[in-house]
Amino acid sequence: MTAFMPVTLRFCDNRTMLVGSVAEAAGALRQQWPDKTSPGYVEAARLVALAVDGTCCQRIAFEALTKAARQQNILVIRPKSRAHDWLDAVVSS
Repeated sequence: MTAFMPVTLRFCDNRTMLVGSVAEAAGALRQQWPDKTSPGYVEAARLVALAVDGTCCQRIAFEALTKAARQQNILVIRPKSRAHDWLDAVVSS
């Protein structure tokens, strides 16, 4: 089971990767990104490395990764399933 709701990234070489943990995020950062010098990518790489070391909150690092991926348009957006909607309804009630 993953630590976070998995996200799919599509890299420059058209490979996709499902990322659901900080360890997988570290692997994703080693793939082909459009711009590894962008501030978002650099910050995500820094926070993920700190999270792997245990000195940063994993949630913050994972959110930095998804933010950087969104900024570089490599985050694959998928529609929510009906099961997802059901779980959201259960949690909110």
